[in-house]
Amino acid sequence: MDTKKTDKILFGENYGVVVRSDYAIVLGAAPEYAKLRAQIAANFYKKGGTAQLIASGAAVSDKSVTECSVLRRELLRRGVPEEAVIEEPRAYDTIQNMTCALTEICKHADIMKVERITVITEPFHMKRALCLAKILLPSFIRVYGYTEGCERQRELWKNDERLKNCVENEVKILKQLVEQGRIEDLGL
Repeated sequence: MDTKKTDKILFGENYGVVVRSDYAIVLGAAPEYAKLRAQIAANFYKKGGTAQLIASGAAVSDKSVTECSVLRRELLRRGVPEEAVIEEPRAYDTIQNMTCALTEICKHADIMKVERITVITEPFHMKRALCLAKILLPSFIRVYGYTEGCERQRELWKNDERLKNCVENEVKILKQLVEQGRIEDLGL
């Protein structure tokens, strides 16, 4: 794996800009990592990024608790009001995060009036999450990404076992999406 290419593709863009959105989709993670994603989402909310956060994720790695319920608890702990959090408990992967969150948006709003959606996740996951969001969400909705800690994860992934595995998985899946003609060639 070419670490310079990987760094550029996964950590090279600035996703720290808050764009006011109708909804933000907070992608689920295993409970022990959901705190980080909840912190990023709470910061986005507090900066005026959205009035509605969709906490997305089923009981994937820990069958006793849904990722969305962990995200919700952590968001509330960080000062996000209860009415600002919508739980989406059916998504088992990033594709389902998008499609199931879209279903929740349709339950809460006229989808034809939704103009902007922001995807919130960790830095290593943002490139793929945005690629999938742009494929799966309606084309008339502008899709943005928001995350924090890109520099930190860029430095850590080469030595942190969890992040190294995550980055390697992202590269593998992005290559598959390119090979399938689903996304443009990213130069991996």
